[in-house]
Amino acid sequence: MIGKTNDPTGDVPVPTVRVIIRAVRDADTVYFAFPRLQRALVVDFRQSESHQPAALVAGLGFTVEEQRAAVEKLRPGLPPIERFVAMVWGGSTRAFAEQGVLPVILDRLPPQYTPAVMVAIEELRAVERGLAPRRAQPEAAEGGDNHGG
Repeated sequence: MIGKTNDPTGDVPVPTVRVIIRAVRDADTVYFAFPRLQRALVVDFRQSESHQPAALVAGLGFTVEEQRAAVEKLRPGLPPIERFVAMVWGGSTRAFAEQGVLPVILDRLPPQYTPAVMVAIEELRAVERGLAPRRAQPEAAEGGDNHGG
């Protein structure tokens, strides 16, 4: 599985990251499955007169056909995808940025699309934070109000 990590830092092995970066540079559309989050980041670089590039968070598709269908459903009206790349990112969202994948995506897009990409990344980060083990909350004093999370 491309992108899988057992590293507690959430990093992905460097040779794997290099393969992913090359794929991102050549694709019309990339579908990054984040299995721990049960979400995917879809970055569609295609444009038309009425459609601009987009970064979206989608549910996981388990086959390439399901993944392509999800993109087509999210982005109707665009020409067929010629260069579709789907991969699994087993690392953290932090590693996705720090190991160079996010910068390559941003470099391929005009600067005005950076906020949309960052909104999608932040959505994934919010899901990731929700999955993080919570620290034990101290018990509220008797008669107190414990609204722990």
